[in-house]
Amino acid sequence: MYKFIISLLLIITSVSAHSQEIAVQQLIGMLDWTPVGIDTTLKKDGYLLMQKDVDSTSSLFQYSWFDKQEDGKAVVRSFIYADAAVRNLKSRLITYRTYKKEEYQEIAAWLLANNYHSTAKFDFKEAQHTLYSNGTFTIRVKVITTALKDGRKFIAYELELGK
Repeated sequence: MYKFIISLLLIITSVSAHSQEIAVQQLIGMLDWTPVGIDTTLKKDGYLLMQKDVDSTSSLFQYSWFDKQEDGKAVVRSFIYADAAVRNLKSRLITYRTYKKEEYQEIAAWLLANNYHSTAKFDFKEAQHTLYSNGTFTIRVKVITTALKDGRKFIAYELELGK
């Protein structure tokens, strides 16, 4: 009986962690969502609003999601969007970051399956940037390596898209 309950909890936990990922297609859609729609969706998925800066011409919202796995490892994600408006011009930039390599691999597979191709690469030592385009829309993918003083390294995978 205990094995069954533990197995069930592990399945629920793994499905829950997977469901907190934001799919590329949804990120693209969020470029046109209202701030209330974004806030409601992210909070419903367990993201916490960490920072909010609003003035007369721009706004910036930062959300984070954190989960400690059964194996002691943590899964961390962040979502940032910034809106800017000058006269009749409006723009939005979305940055989505994960530290989970498998999620990055799923993102890369989605890009390839949806006709996105690498159009440019930039190497900034600790960060590699690759631009992917499908001919009408471009997404910047960053792989950022952070070295700690104790020698450990963390790798962040980041998507940047805007309109």
